[in-house]
Amino acid sequence: MYSCLTCSACTNACPQLVDYDSYVDMRRALVVGGPPASNIPHTVLQAVLAAEAEEERDADFISVEDYPIDSSIGYYPGCVDYLDQEMIFSHINEGEMNLGDATTSAFTLFEEMDKEVSYLGRDFLKCCGHDQKWQGMDEVFEKLKAYNQKKIQASGIDTLVSSCAECFRTFAKDYELEGIKVMHTTEFLTENGFDMNLKAEEDVTVTYHDPCRLGRQMEIYDGPRDLVTAVDGVELVEMEHHGEDALCCGVSSMMSCNEDSRALRVQRFDEVRATGADIMLTSCPKCVSHFECLKFEGDPKHDFEILDVVSFLARQVEAKKQA
Repeated sequence: MYSCLTCSACTNACPQLVDYDSYVDMRRALVVGGPPASNIPHTVLQAVLAAEAEEERDADFISVEDYPIDSSIGYYPGCVDYLDQEMIFSHINEGEMNLGDATTSAFTLFEEMDKEVSYLGRDFLKCCGHDQKWQGMDEVFEKLKAYNQKKIQASGIDTLVSSCAECFRTFAKDYELEGIKVMHTTEFLTENGFDMNLKAEEDVTVTYHDPCRLGRQMEIYDGPRDLVTAVDGVELVEMEHHGEDALCCGVSSMMSCNEDSRALRVQRFDEVRATGADIMLTSCPKCVSHFECLKFEGDPKHDFEILDVVSFLARQVEAKKQA
């Protein structure tokens, strides 16, 4: 029950149209007390987020009246960004990744496009509840959802953007945000005509990993690729499994961090190496963090870089400024 990654690969392939993800979701919600601790590698982090859902923690968050919202577009950074910045989550294994870079980069792109976007930080909104929902902790999820939904509706925004595929999917599918359009950052860039006439400093070969939540669950495949290939000097080479058939990064909802999930990442890295790509791009900070965990092991074969698409684009924007 808890080894399923809810990555939608089975649902996508089933000729009888069985929705395995929903089945697993419902069954997990029936387990009293939640999943066994052995299935949750980051128990302290999950305890922090579960405690955040409680009403007595509401006072820790800034009210709508006191929060600087000066745009009809709001950007939510997600918890991975928050944990990276506030709890140094990504440096536990002495790694060098900066998960907050996805947010910094998103605003670099917004500014270049002259788009006013308000930052709806983790001092304003609580965790979206994605992990709690898929762990079967429905009561915790509903509390987070109720708080965030009320806060977002009262904020006055009409568009909610996030670079986290899990947050995007959760807000779009599991919340009822009447009158508010929920978009992934790559969608927002595409819809608003992102075209910075960018050129890579050196010709570079990249490959793209489709996050399960963004790809199979939200059917966004081409947008991120189009943004990348629009950069002059960039060649995109697909892995053996891509698009609807893409492999999962191996971990879902901060669960199943074990040898089975590690084997999936090893297979994915073998596919990256087969393409000859210098950089593996993706559109979810969670995927970045999980793949970086394997890189922490120091295998010299894994010498390619792992970047979020928005970070890659922002890098080209910054290079253009300095040219």
